[in-house]
Formats: sequence, C-alpha cells, structure tokens
Amino acid sequence: MPFAAVGSSLKITADETQALKSLPVAAQITAKKAIQGSVADLGRLVDFISMLNSSRYCCLAPIFHATLSSIQVPNYINPKTIPTIMRAKWALVGLVKISTVTPSTYDDMDDPVTKYLVRRWDDAYPWMRFFARNCLPPPYDVSVSPPRPDLCNVFDAAKLCITPLSLICTKSEEGRHLLRSSVSVQHYVAQLWILIGNLKGDVLQGDPGTTSEGLISMLRASFALTNHVCVSESEDPNKIILPLSNYIQAAGGVKPVVFTLLRYIRRITRDAAAVEAPRSWTPSDRSVNQLHLYTDASCREQLIRQGSIRTVVGAITEILPKILVQASKEMDFHPQLGLAGRQNVLWSGYSYIASAIRDAEDGVTAACQAIDAGVLQILEKGVVCPPHADRRDHPTRGRMGDIELLFLLATFFMYHRVVESIFRHWIRMQSAPMQKREIRDKGLGVALELVLTSTIDAMDHRSVEPINFHEYRCSGPGCPMCTSEFVSKKRRCSGCLVSIYCSEKCQRAAWRNGHKRWCQVLRCTVGPWGSRDIRTSLQVIAGFENSEISGMAKDVETRVREAQQQFPAFRDRLVLMLDMSVYPPEVHVLPVHKLEQFPGNDPIWPEIADEIRQRSESPPKGYMFSVVKVNLGKPKVTLFSPSTALRMAFEGQYFSDDEISVDEDEIDDSKTPGHEDLDHGSESLDDG
Repeated sequence: MPFAAVGSSLKITADETQALKSLPVAAQITAKKAIQGSVADLGRLVDFISMLNSSRYCCLAPIFHATLSSIQVPNYINPKTIPTIMRAKWALVGLVKISTVTPSTYDDMDDPVTKYLVRRWDDAYPWMRFFARNCLPPPYDVSVSPPRPDLCNVFDAAKLCITPLSLICTKSEEGRHLLRSSVSVQHYVAQLWILIGNLKGDVLQGDPGTTSEGLISMLRASFALTNHVCVSESEDPNKIILPLSNYIQAAGGVKPVVFTLLRYIRRITRDAAAVEAPRSWTPSDRSVNQLHLYTDASCREQLIRQGSIRTVVGAITEILPKILVQASKEMDFHPQLGLAGRQNVLWSGYSYIASAIRDAEDGVTAACQAIDAGVLQILEKGVVCPPHADRRDHPTRGRMGDIELLFLLATFFMYHRVVESIFRHWIRMQSAPMQKREIRDKGLGVALELVLTSTIDAMDHRSVEPINFHEYRCSGPGCPMCTSEFVSKKRRCSGCLVSIYCSEKCQRAAWRNGHKRWCQVLRCTVGPWGSRDIRTSLQVIAGFENSEISGMAKDVETRVREAQQQFPAFRDRLVLMLDMSVYPPEVHVLPVHKLEQFPGNDPIWPEIADEIRQRSESPPKGYMFSVVKVNLGKPKVTLFSPSTALRMAFEGQYFSDDEISVDEDEIDDSKTPGHEDLDHGSESLDDG
C-alpha cells in the first residue's frame, strides 16, 4: 500500500516509508492516518505493538520520533494544546513499548533502548518532565489530586515518566552515563524518587489488569534501581559524574532523602515478605544497596541517627525465612533464585550495616543500634542455610558478609555502651523459646561461637569489682567519698579527663601525691580526643588487654625477637602494640617512635617505663610497655595501656590496703601544669 508524502503532517524518509509496507494492511492504514495527524490512530498504532513479532513493529518508531520532533511542549494546558499533548503521549508510549518488547540482537550495534530512547533523548525528555509536572501529584504532597486526569491518568503518567528511566538503567550503558552526568536529569530523578517513595495504594486507581498495590510495589522496586544507578559510579572511570550532593540538593535536602530512603526499605521489604513462594521472589531489588551510596558526610550520620541500621536489620529479619527456605534441589541451585542468589540479598544488608559502623564517626552508637535491633539473633538463624560459598558453581561471600560483620562487631565489645547492649541481647535470648537448629553453615557457626564467647568475656570484664572505680569515687588520696555523695559540683581533671575529685583539697592532694606524673599517661590512655566512650570503658579494655596478651604469650615472645633483629638500634625502646581494631586481635612489636597518634618522643616515656618495671610483679621482657589500638568507627586510636595506667595511677588509692592520708597543712598551693587554677584546671562533671 503506497504512502503519499505530499500533504503528510510528519516527515519520514523513503526507507522508513518502505519499511512500513511490511506491516499488516490494517496497521498500514492506521499508520498512514497517524502520519497525517490523526491522534486517535496514533493511539491505535500503539496497540499493534506486542511481544509477538516485536521486531516487525520497530518500523513504527520513526513515526513516533517524527511526532515528538514536530511538536513543542506547551506552557499551558487549554483546548488548543490538548491535541498536541495527546499526540506526544501516544508517541512516547509507543517508543517505551517498542523499547520494552524488542529484544537485543548480536548483529545490532545498539540495543533498542539506546536507539529509540537515549539517542532521541532531547525529544522524549521534555515531554517526560511535562507529564510528571502536570499529571503526577506533587513530590511532597501525594494527597493532592493530579490536575488533568482526563489527559493522562496517574498510571499512564507513571509509566511515561519512570519506565524510560528503568529501561535505561537496565539496558543502556550510554543511557546510564546520561543519568549520572546531567544536572537536569538528576534533578528530575530526585524529585520522582521522593514522589514514588511517598505514593500510597489509593493514588493509582483504574490500573487495567493490575491492582494498585501491585503496581506501586513494581514502581518502587524498579525506581529503586533507577536511583541506585543515577548516583553510583560510572562503568567508565574516565567519564565525569555529578557529585552526590547535587542529587541530595535536588531531592530537597538530607532529611527528605533519608526519610524516603528508609521508607523505601520498609515498604519494599513488606512487599517481598508477602510473597508466598521463593520461586517468585527475586533478589534483583537494590534498595538496600542504595544505602551504600548515601554514606558521605552529609547523610551517613543522619541515616544512622534516624535508625537506618535498625531498619535494615528489621528488613533482614522479615525476609530471612523466605530466603533461607529450601524448596528443591533444582530450585536451590538456580543461579538467580537459588539459595546462593538469595543469600546475596542478605549480604547486601549485612554489607550496609558493616559499612555504616566502619565509616561512622561514632561507630560505638552504630554498633549498639545493630545489637539492640537483633543482628546477633539474625546471624544465629543464618547458620541453618548451607554454605554455598564453598561450592565452585556458586559465588563467594560478599566483601562484608555475615562473618565479616560478626568480626567487625567484635572489635566494639570493649566499650561500656556496647556491653550494655550485649547484656540486653542475652536477656532477650533467655526469654525467647529455645529452638534447636542444625548448623549447616559450618564457617558461620564457628565464627558465631568465637564472637559469642567474646560477648561473655566482655560482660565478665565489665563486672570486675570495683566497677569503673575512677568514675564513681573521688580520686583524692585516702578519700572514701563516692560521686553520688558529692555535695558540691564534681570536678574532673582537665588534663587526663579520668580522675574525679570531690573538692579542691582532694585535687591538690592527688597532684602532690603522684597524679602529676601520671596525668599525662592517663590522658594518653583515653586517646587524643578524650573520647567519653573510651574513658568509661577503660576497665573493659584493660580486661581484654590482659587476657589477650596472656593468651598470646608465645606469639609475643616471637614478635619481640623479630623486632630486636629488625630494629637493633632500638632494642631498649620497643613497645608492644595490641591491635584490637581487628578481630581476632593481633600483636605487633615496634620502636616507640613509630606509634601512630601517640606522643612517643616525649621524654616521660623512658621514665614511666622504668617505674613500670620496678613496680610490676612480672615486668615485661623485651619491651618498654604496651599500647592498645582500638576501633571507634572511622577513627582508630592508639592508647597507652589502660591496664598499666589504671594500676599505676590509682595504686595507692584503690589497690592497696594502706590508704594514704594527706595533711591539709602540707598541701602545696603552688600552681601546677595542667592543674594551674582549679577553676581552669578542672572541668565540671556533667556526664559522669
């Protein structure tokens, strides 16, 4: 059937016109009328596109492209612009449908999405923004009804605005770079992301063939991937991508991004948990993975503060039974839906929890949130799943999988607040009904046993009497007063941040009695920033320090000999470092000047080392003293030995039966370094 070029509304090439002759006669007639400007026939043309013979209908794409090229986006909606809007709607729907149903072929250089959408982005994108602005509810108020449902209902508008982005993210590398590099596109995606995250079921009514709740679940899952791609790194390191801050600003700031992201996690988890059989459950959703992308300084702490770790732990708890259920041998070894594939979803959640703890400025708070949310209980349930990582035909564990998360948590068991969370964990375990489980994942089972043993050790170290004596008793020599009995404001030494005094008299007496020598040592025991978490945890850290060094006695001797051979000029200036920022802890022996974040060149250390040797019942052999490296999250701090510092600095007050009494008349009122004037040399105790 011939197509007359004269009088046509649209301009298509002779080759494109010739290609239309391969269509059925009814489709050719409809195409001719669509080219001549019939809006109704343009809509009917879309109905011809189907999965059957999908490649045959690719010849309709030039009509849709020509339609979009021939019209401009109107500034207003009125009776004159409605036909133009409807033509754009059907043309965009047609391109999306062709890109969806047309498979990629090996002899085709460009995939359909790149050819029909990305390469004609300048024609399609303005109309996508138009329908988003005029036919979708506002991003921050989804209760507002769309202004023109007669032009395009919310269901069709969502497909027009979101489906092209989802297709680009999954099928076009060129398109993915477009999303990452365009300010306008990122602004558009950010606003849509907020909108979809707030959509409720009653917004999408009248969806043909799909329930509104099902459509919303599909939109959330697909757009989570779009968001992930939009702000992730490019496949090509040479291609420039926009900073994450640009996307956050476009979405309205940190708080909307954080709240919407956590809402995505909760709602997608609910949808996944509602699936009855694992066969229909897909692990392709990347909503948890998105959390990795929001770990820059602007969002990381806010996410943790708003409960992101708790949210992810809750999500894992909810979907864990679905993931670990075993269906059949054929199903369990399926490359995408099998047990190994589903385990990767768990590991993505574990990976976020680990990265949040590891990269946080306050990793102690993050670790407490994870334990309080029940991450140890989840990992105990995970041992029932066979370890497919041991098989050659399955992928290895994630970079931060379950075992890695366990070992990271164990590096925080030395902190007072974390031990309190551990106490609550064991109380919950005692009240929960006992369930005997078969341990199929032997590797996870062994790691879990080691870490749970460390939790018990932490509680034991925390329970040693007197508990944190330096926090609850006046450090004045011979003073029996507890902090709860202080009448006046409590005084904390501003030099060491450890000693507490009930009065100016006790503070001056302590300085004269030996605190002058040990003040700087105690300051090095709480770290360069004087972390409160370290200060209140010195007893637990000291307990781990003693037990670990004793347990590795042979390894310590070996390390000392190696260091003496490696550093012969510093044989008498070696220091033992217990690295508890890793699990299991490691020991190293090195010259004092090589210590990080520690005043090793200060002349006080040889003098202190000599006193340690004289006053210790079993003086260390081969090294001056020990230090401890601890993990605070992103920062890692090297501390002077808490065990040594507490024992030496408070020996007269707390470790001897003969308490020292000081005559008030003998107190030297001269000003001393670090304790000059008590109004300036001490701090009021507002957190003790």
